[in-house]
Amino acid sequence: MKKWIVLAMVGAMAAPAMAQFAGLPYADGAAAPEAGLVRGSAGAVVGDDANAYGGRVTFGVMEGLALFADLGLLDPDEGDTGFTYQGGGQYTLPLDLPVDVALRGSIGMASYEVTDDADADWLFVNFGALVSKTIEQFTPYGFLGMCYRDVEIDWEGVGDASEDETDVAIAGGALFALNEQFSLYGELAHIDDLFFGLGGRFQF
Repeated sequence: MKKWIVLAMVGAMAAPAMAQFAGLPYADGAAAPEAGLVRGSAGAVVGDDANAYGGRVTFGVMEGLALFADLGLLDPDEGDTGFTYQGGGQYTLPLDLPVDVALRGSIGMASYEVTDDADADWLFVNFGALVSKTIEQFTPYGFLGMCYRDVEIDWEGVGDASEDETDVAIAGGALFALNEQFSLYGELAHIDDLFFGLGGRFQF
């Protein structure tokens, strides 16, 4: 019974900050990236029970398609700080619309120590559609999709317990370009719970 209580506690505690693994929100518009684009981002996700911090590198594989990789830290109120990893891609649809539309998907993992004798391992899959429109220096954007997460608790001397869940992912935010290379962003998202993200990005 004790391991199931810990599993429920971990799920309720970490979901807000772990909705986007490495501490970074979606933090991007849907406009088609140029081939060879290289962009770096850093940011944080703030939740009621946990915070996450991290960095992202984005690379334009070809016009319209970008891949990204994240590395970050999850800092729960209960438990030790652990590493998080995420990778994914974004493809801008060739549509003749007044807004840009892209398909975005990612998969990630995370591990951290819940107690001295219990470790948590997470798997996340996030996918959906990103919509944005650039108006001079300002780019508002929105995301609608699904987030699947699976958590496994390894309880020393007792065994493993696991649980999975799928939730609707909704996010809205904005990028503000200070110049041609540097932008700031803020975002509000809901994936089973509400959280706030903020940070900056630099285009090389």
